Amino acid sequence: MTQPGVDLSARPRIRQDVAFGPGLRAGDTAVYHVKDHATGWYYKLGPREHFVLSRMDGEHSLDDINAEYIAAFGKRLGPQSWEQIFGLLHRRRLLGDTSDADLAELERLRAAAAAETKRSRSTLLLKRFPLVNPDRLLGLLAPRAGLLFSPRFVVPVLVATCGVWALVASQWREIWEQMQVHRGAPLYIALVLAVSWVIHAVHEFAHGLACKRFGGNVPEIGVMWRFPLFVPYCRADDVMLFPARRHRVFTAFAGVFASLTLSVLFAGLWLVAPEGSTAKAFAGSMVLFTSLASLVNFIPFLRLDGYYMLTHALGLADLRVETYKFWGHLLRRRMAEVRGYRRRDLWTYVAYGVGSALFAAALAGTIFTLWFTRLSGWLGPVPAAAILTAEAALIITLIVYARRRKRS
Repeated sequence: MTQPGVDLSARPRIRQDVAFGPGLRAGDTAVYHVKDHATGWYYKLGPREHFVLSRMDGEHSLDDINAEYIAAFGKRLGPQSWEQIFGLLHRRRLLGDTSDADLAELERLRAAAAAETKRSRSTLLLKRFPLVNPDRLLGLLAPRAGLLFSPRFVVPVLVATCGVWALVASQWREIWEQMQVHRGAPLYIALVLAVSWVIHAVHEFAHGLACKRFGGNVPEIGVMWRFPLFVPYCRADDVMLFPARRHRVFTAFAGVFASLTLSVLFAGLWLVAPEGSTAKAFAGSMVLFTSLASLVNFIPFLRLDGYYMLTHALGLADLRVETYKFWGHLLRRRMAEVRGYRRRDLWTYVAYGVGSALFAAALAGTIFTLWFTRLSGWLGPVPAAAILTAEAALIITLIVYARRRKRS
């Protein structure tokens, strides 16, 4: 059946440098991430849009796509739908056979993507300062780093890590005492601060190396203001394009694994360093820091590596966002909104929501108790309560402001 204004015999082709990611569950549907490598833009598509665009390979005619679309969704794409689709593809220059005008528009889109990335990642609570583009270096290292991703290396390190945690659990008092003895020494302080930053930088570099190893691009390594700290960061957004779920999980785990590997080295230094020496105190500090930081990173209720590992392992687009949406529907009794959810996802959102609430309550209660006890000893209970109330109000205001600005 011919449709007016549409050449159903046409065989459009999406540019070869446009990459389609796998379907990730979001509520009762799926989300597909798409990256235009020429401009740096990322797009999110629903199942129907992805179905159509992923078949624009120069082999399928529009008639072929329509026939498959009817079989999959029980509905034909009409002329208006095709006009909307091709309007989007033209505006974003996603089709092949680009002209000089298209190349100019791609350059404009590339600049717009960079500006949008900079704007969206600049808030009161989060701001990034790119320093270098490590993609070329990582491209040289990744093919030669096979051993680092091999069970022959990973398994022994994880076993040794269990020994490190046993060491920390059994000798934490001695480690702490050594730290207290040297805490005012300039050499000790300089070593701890400098090496802590190096550890964090290695952590981020490991994310980038894993991302490159599994086929992604890594355009930035820099320094990030993440309230209330300045820390290194690495952009590994292409992880959302990896078809293999385990590769997404491994990329999220790579940073923690690098920190754990370093903890084994510091534990060895702790065991051989002379008693009472600066080296002993430094090694103990690093063992304690890397071990505790790694454990914190595994907590899935913080938006750290453990959270992303769990999200990728479950095949979800964004566990926290979808959990908030689910509980919002539930508390407002919008049961029709959750009727199409998979049973496993329902249990996931219930468990994660309850766990998040309990964790947040326990964390806030612990911080409040410790801080109130300290302030009360200095100022008395009433001023301490007033200060804590003011601090809580300020933090809540900053969070609300940052989220509103992000949504806008």
